[in-house]
Amino acid sequence: MTVKIIDEGPDPSVVKQIICKNCGVKLEYLPVDILDGTTSDYTGSKDIYHYINCLKCNKEVIIKGY
Repeated sequence: MTVKIIDEGPDPSVVKQIICKNCGVKLEYLPVDILDGTTSDYTGSKDIYHYINCLKCNKEVIIKGY
């Protein structure tokens, strides 16, 4: 069997939406758009968080539950 593309658009099941807390616009994104960031606390331990950049205000919009 050969893999073939049936539909080039993203399937609605993977398209997500989120609202930017800074400027209030509604953003639509795919899992491929998610970036990883790191933060550290006063003890030096690092945590990874997931985000996308808002296209309007260019601030990070944190993705929870990814």
